[in-house]
Amino acid sequence: MKLDDTDTAILALLREDGRMSNREVGRALDISEGTVRQRLKKLIDTKAMRLGLVTDIHTTGLSVGVTVRIKAVPERIRAIAQALALLESTSFVSLTLGRFDILAVLVARSRIEAAEIIDNQIASLDGVQAVDTQEPVSYPKHRYDMVYIV
Repeated sequence: MKLDDTDTAILALLREDGRMSNREVGRALDISEGTVRQRLKKLIDTKAMRLGLVTDIHTTGLSVGVTVRIKAVPERIRAIAQALALLESTSFVSLTLGRFDILAVLVARSRIEAAEIIDNQIASLDGVQAVDTQEPVSYPKHRYDMVYIV
């Protein structure tokens, strides 16, 4: 689906304040509430937009986030990525180009729990050749408005 200027403007407003009512969006864009409702329905139905929320992991008890890079046997890369995607602790999994084949982000309650997940559930997967981890210590920039889920 190709977004027009109105769709883009609606999304921009909702990125700033996802709690805006259709009436408020309509007023801001000088369009009717019904037009906003129809546009949102179309964006959701075509999967151009999904409703969701962003939480602070520290408030959920999951205080450790770790980036895991994996080098794998070529014929096992996709199977390993799929296995990682099924883990409750992974929030992101992708196939990558470069020195590593798979990138995953996992969240845990502690460093010890993260290490156990890496050792027992990730490094032990059939075809994993090497695992490299990094734990961010601060986030000088994290733009939630740049997150597009497709």
